[in-house]
Amino acid sequence: MSAPDGILLFLCVSSYWRFLKQSKWSVVKAFDLVKAACEWHSKNVAKLDEMKREIAQEKPDLFSLRQVGFDNSGRPVLFMCFAQSSASPAEHTVDSVIMHCQHIAESAGRASKQASEEPDGKQFILVVDCTGLQPAALKKPTMMVKVNQTMTLLYPNTVRGVLLFNYNQEVRNTWRDIKQYLDADTAAKVKFIAVQAVSDTLAQLFSPELGAWLKAEMTANKQTPLSGEQAKFWQSQSGHDPRACPSFVAEYLVDDPPNGAQPHPGMLYG
Repeated sequence: MSAPDGILLFLCVSSYWRFLKQSKWSVVKAFDLVKAACEWHSKNVAKLDEMKREIAQEKPDLFSLRQVGFDNSGRPVLFMCFAQSSASPAEHTVDSVIMHCQHIAESAGRASKQASEEPDGKQFILVVDCTGLQPAALKKPTMMVKVNQTMTLLYPNTVRGVLLFNYNQEVRNTWRDIKQYLDADTAAKVKFIAVQAVSDTLAQLFSPELGAWLKAEMTANKQTPLSGEQAKFWQSQSGHDPRACPSFVAEYLVDDPPNGAQPHPGMLYG
């Protein structure tokens, strides 16, 4: 069985452990899962490349999901804010969302500072700023379930945790509808962070630099209307840089980033 370059990033000790865990520790089932993931990846290489070209050349704001730094254990930290995507819910198809998530997950795998031999290696944390979330997007739970199913097929047990900030009751109600379609382990990873717990949560999980960047980023995204600087999150700005925290910008948003990591297809470097 051959594997394309992208999936090879995850065929390591930690990845084998994740596939085994997903298959309830059955070696035969784990092998079948790895094979299915490699086959899916091989069939969709061209589609992934086309999506990256579209974002880079035409619609850098189609998706705001990007890597912005690392947690205190060296796990990649991904961030997204709905207010920073100008796309309508109709533009976010199942295929396009999956392709972008796949690209970001593989880039995070390249950038990860965790040892690939660790059982929990190559995991990441997702920070979601719900500011700007349109009601129409909440009416597409089927898409969210399909995206989760595909990402679970490709990268089982890769998400360490999902932290939601600036949510409203409608978001919580939608989560209750989606939760019933997810396995208990996946659902348990999703945490709603109350306003009064924001500072403590950021301080516990992230460095002072990344915590300060996340707080500044989410504060800036609350502006109505959203400033031009924040809307163009893929560009360097004077003052607060919406691309990522300063140390991540210096190390990874360069012409030749470590291990070929590409935190976002439309990200401008320099």
